[in-house]
Amino acid sequence: MKKILLICLMCCATYADYIYDLTATLTPSSMVTIEQQPHFYQMYHLVADGEATVTFTNYDADLVSPTDQGEYSDPYLYLYILEEINFGNINSFSRAYVLYDEDDDSNEGVGEDLYFYLADVTFTNELVAMVTSYEPMTTGTVDFTIESDTALTVIPEPVAVGLILVGGATLILARKRQ
Repeated sequence: MKKILLICLMCCATYADYIYDLTATLTPSSMVTIEQQPHFYQMYHLVADGEATVTFTNYDADLVSPTDQGEYSDPYLYLYILEEINFGNINSFSRAYVLYDEDDDSNEGVGEDLYFYLADVTFTNELVAMVTSYEPMTTGTVDFTIESDTALTVIPEPVAVGLILVGGATLILARKRQ
């Protein structure tokens, strides 16, 4: 009887998803123009080994806008996938991304007053997530989770840019030594 129960428990075991708890900080040092207005943002580069399915859930935000007294300072989420890599030569390469999914439609009435929520987003190898706000020039923090069915490498933008620059410099040095 004990052996059967142990086998049953082993067969019915489920494994938890990977959960990444992140805080995006919106500051004037990172700005993008949306509808001819400056918006502050933070980007995250997500890397998976193959296909991954993720869910983004915003559970808190502390945002301040100079124009709305906090009434419309909702965080927004934009997701981008790699469209192509242009590699002209060792000194000329770039990556082009295209908008893949977004949640900017105010979900304040959904669940527990969620500001953004995107479920079951599937991508292969890499995805870029940009957290920004409804109102222009909004500063503050946005707390959210990424739940994934597979392990991810999550790189915040300043680190991602640094890694790309180090990688590019390494390629140039390696090429010159040959």
